[in-house]
Amino acid sequence: MPRLEPLAIGAVPEVAGVFEKIKATGHYVPNSLLILQRKPAIMTALRALSAAVMDPHGEVSLGLKRLLAYVVARVHGCHY
Repeated sequence: MPRLEPLAIGAVPEVAGVFEKIKATGHYVPNSLLILQRKPAIMTALRALSAAVMDPHGEVSLGLKRLLAYVVARVHGCHY
């Protein structure tokens, strides 16, 4: 359970476009982004880091990266 309540999608106009892109691709909008939209610069930096880690052209296959993300989420009680 987060210590801060997630904000509604679109609550911060500066990052509202991010959520539209996520929803347009059919992906789940994680609560972490709904909470982090309070600090748009941090949210943007986290998304850039995540994109770099999940780069499909890295040494580790994208499938293994996704599997590891799933396992880590489950270990911490997230239903990912």
